[in-house]
Amino acid sequence: MDRRKKRQVAKGATKPAVSKARLYWVFVPVAMAGLVTLVVSSNLARHRPAPHPPAGHDLDNSGAAAAQTSVVSAESKETATTNSLDQADVDQASEHLNRGTELLAQGKIDEAVGHYREAVKLNPEDEDTHYNLALGLARQGNRDADKEQYLEALRIYPDYAEAHNNLGNLLVTDGKFDEAVAHFREALKLASDKASAHNNLGNALARQGKIPDAISCFREALRLKPDYLEARYNLGSAYLAQRRVEEAISEFTDILRRRPDFTPAQRRLSEARQLKVK
Repeated sequence: MDRRKKRQVAKGATKPAVSKARLYWVFVPVAMAGLVTLVVSSNLARHRPAPHPPAGHDLDNSGAAAAQTSVVSAESKETATTNSLDQADVDQASEHLNRGTELLAQGKIDEAVGHYREAVKLNPEDEDTHYNLALGLARQGNRDADKEQYLEALRIYPDYAEAHNNLGNLLVTDGKFDEAVAHFREALKLASDKASAHNNLGNALARQGKIPDAISCFREALRLKPDYLEARYNLGSAYLAQRRVEEAISEFTDILRRRPDFTPAQRRLSEARQLKVK
């Protein structure tokens, strides 16, 4: 595929067919409800994390994988024919890709994964097929295979911003914060206006104890997306970790004004108010 002509598919931290899970900033390792719901059981408190590490996925999109994201259909990309790949195989791979996307949207995860695997066999050098397969595998809870597919997508197309972002989220859940930070920074080099990547980078930095740097990331995420409640929650939690109580109260109060049922913000607001009266 001619990379110069390839249109970068708009993939955010959330994908329509695959909802993204919510990782709330808690003082102990948080359970990521089913990794897809992109989310698996989270081993998040390694390396000296800041109290209540930030969440790495959008609250607005409950459910699935780093994450994660909307699948790519064959119609959204150019079809490339190479000397080593028969056009009939490319066309058939596209059919499997589209069918897998339909099934994934219907919640038929195993069937979708089967079609994505067939597409990969027929067109192994297509990064979007590996990416979609990663999403399906994430929803199956197959995290190791999930990561392998993101890495394969990045081998084929290193400038795949969403693959970097989603892979970073998986690495965070494994406590591999340095590697996660590297992937989030790469995603932001490619798509600096990606609010979710700023938030996810802040999450990883906070878990490394780099709270001031994390705060800058959360603020940038909110500048790009003012209604990004997860980033606001993470910012409030970072303020609280620094004992900036008034600022923390302001952030949690703002969240609850928009989402009165947001229980983590209720708890953190109560904690902040208790610190204020001490």
